[in-house]
Amino acid sequence: MTPLTLPPLNALRAFEAAARHLSFTRAGEELFVTHGAISKQIKSLETYLNVSLFQRQHKHLCLTPEGERYLRHISSALQSISQSTQELISQPVLAQALSINVLPSLTINWLIPRLEEFKARHPHLYVDLSIGDFQVDFTRDKYDVAIRSATARPRHCHVLKLMDEDLCLVCSPQLAKQIHSLEDINQMTLLKHTTRPGLWALWADEVGLNLTTDKMLGMEHFYMLSQAAVSGMGLALIPRFFIEKELAEGSLVIPLSTSFISPYAYYVLTPKANERPLKAQAFIDWLLEIFAPYRHGSS
Repeated sequence: MTPLTLPPLNALRAFEAAARHLSFTRAGEELFVTHGAISKQIKSLETYLNVSLFQRQHKHLCLTPEGERYLRHISSALQSISQSTQELISQPVLAQALSINVLPSLTINWLIPRLEEFKARHPHLYVDLSIGDFQVDFTRDKYDVAIRSATARPRHCHVLKLMDEDLCLVCSPQLAKQIHSLEDINQMTLLKHTTRPGLWALWADEVGLNLTTDKMLGMEHFYMLSQAAVSGMGLALIPRFFIEKELAEGSLVIPLSTSFISPYAYYVLTPKANERPLKAQAFIDWLLEIFAPYRHGSS
């Protein structure tokens, strides 16, 4: 492709305005510069082109034949630039796809109900949301952002710690009536997260309970555990952020006051790059804002 040969844009604008008005003074008023500035720009353009564009006849400004021919082309080109610029201004950002892969439970019970808020802020983004709990490989998996929980900081990508996992002991209000002390828990069915089989033992050690019950019901995701707990099927350990709605409505209650930060934390992952794309940064900024009450100093 042949390189473009372009004179200074300010000189072109000055020429087009002066030629249209046939007046340096009126051109200066339109462009908010002085008569002298317009004259200087025209002189610069004529020097660049090695052509005279204007001449004075009987105290009036006229275009030379070369100036008339140049104006026809320049007016069309500047009009095209102006129109294209206006179209971009009226539609600031063209639609972009934002591919997000999130933990299943986080997606179903937490992210989807809030996603409309993000879309309202960024209507130009087309969100492509998928679920997964596998190790993300950004060289293979073409995601812009992923959210994972892990006991160690993930590697081979950019990582931002979203928050620690604050687990609550919860059950239905009916079941809570049977629990008056830690020992009563050994009489209950425990709802077990099957991909985190050691959580109940870790919790028991933390709160000082000798866990003896063998009544367990296994489920794969926190969403399943929360639904089972609401149905009165047993006790569950579920992240606080995940069940704020159920706690507020009273379909789940905390029968005993215990505090337990699990070994897991939540991380936002993005591909390694010198600079994070704006669409991914917009989503991360939104996440940090809505997770702020749960971060407790995480970094």
